[in-house]
Amino acid sequence: MDQVELRAGDLLLRPFRPEDADAVFRACQDEQIQRWTTVPSPYPRESADWFVGSCAEFWAADNPTFACVDAATGELLGSFNLHDCDAEEGPHVGFWVAPQARGRGVAREVTRRLATWAFVDLGFSRVRWAAYVGNTPSRRVAESAGFVVEGTARKGLVQRGVRVDAWVGSMLPEDLARAEPGVSVRVPRVEGWPTEPVELRSERLLLRATREADAPALLAYAQDPVARIWDPEDTPDLAAAVARARRRMDWSAGDIAVWTIADPDDHDVLGGLQLFDVDAQSRSAITGYGLMEHARGNGYAAEALRRVTDWAFTETELHRIALMHAVGNAASCAVATASGYQLEGTMRQSYPSGGGELQDNHLHARLRSDAPLS
Repeated sequence: MDQVELRAGDLLLRPFRPEDADAVFRACQDEQIQRWTTVPSPYPRESADWFVGSCAEFWAADNPTFACVDAATGELLGSFNLHDCDAEEGPHVGFWVAPQARGRGVAREVTRRLATWAFVDLGFSRVRWAAYVGNTPSRRVAESAGFVVEGTARKGLVQRGVRVDAWVGSMLPEDLARAEPGVSVRVPRVEGWPTEPVELRSERLLLRATREADAPALLAYAQDPVARIWDPEDTPDLAAAVARARRRMDWSAGDIAVWTIADPDDHDVLGGLQLFDVDAQSRSAITGYGLMEHARGNGYAAEALRRVTDWAFTETELHRIALMHAVGNAASCAVATASGYQLEGTMRQSYPSGGGELQDNHLHARLRSDAPLS
C-alpha cells in the first residue's frame, strides 16, 4: 500500500518520521495509553525508535499507520492505524491520543476520516473497532463516530500475552451519515447511567461488581432448593456459573447493572441485586434480588435494595423502578414493602416458577417522587 497523507479539518494525517520518536516516547509514558493499548509497559525509548522506524514496513504490509499532527504547528497529537486489512470482516481501526490533545474531538474526527478513506479510496465495505472491556473513552469515540457496538467477545483480544474480554463493533458506509457532527448514534441511555460497575456501601453491606471468583456462590444459589422455587436460573455447573459471572460484570450496554452483595470486608458473598430492562424513554427499570441461604433473615435484601434505589434516584435520571415477585413469596413481598415499593396489583400468570408453570406475580414500584422512607 502506497503511503499517503490525509487532512481532517485542522489535522494532518501523515506517515511517522524518525523525528517523531521523542514525541511518541513522551506520549507513551501516559498510564492510560499503557493501560488500554498493547504498547510496552513500562515504555522504553528504544520502543519509540523502533515504532517510527518501522512505519514504512507497516505500510508495505498493508497496515497503514498515521501520525496525527496539528496541521499548523506540527505537534504530534496521536497515532491512528488500520490493521488486519486482509481480513474478510474488514480492517480494524486503532488509535491512541496524547494526553494534551484529549477532549478536543481529535479521535472522533480522525476515526471518521480514516473510515471515509477506507470506504471510498480503499473499497472496504466494513470497518471494525475493538477495545478492552472497561475502555469507556474508546467506546465513546467509536459510538460517536458511527460504530455500532455489537457485543462483548470473551477473551477476544490479547494484551501482552494475556487474553482479555473485548467490546467489539463495526461501521458500514451508511453509518457515517448517521453520525454527522452533533448527532449521536448511541442507543439512548438513561442520563447518568454508568458503563462500568459502581461500588456502593450501606451500614452492613458492600455492593460491588461481580467477579469470576463469585462463580461458586452463583452455582450454590442456583442449586439451592428454596431459591429455585422462585428463581429458576439455569446454571447447571461451574462453567455455566463462570459464564454467568462474566455477563454480570458487563454494564456496557446501558440497560442492566448487577451488584454482588457482600459483607463490609468482602469476605463473604451474601447475595446479588440487579437493575435490568433499563429504558431511557420511560426512565424506568426493573429490580430483582436474591440471598444465599446463610444470609437470609437478617434484612440484607431490604438494606441492599434501599441503597441501590437511593443511588439510582440520586445519581441517574431513573424515575420508576418496578419489582415483581411470585404471589406466594412472602419474604420478597416484605422486602419490597420495607423498601418503600408500593403494591400496584397482581399480574396473572406472568412468570414461570421453578417447576415451569406460569404463576401470578405481585407488581410493586417506587417512584423518584415518592415520599422518602423514614
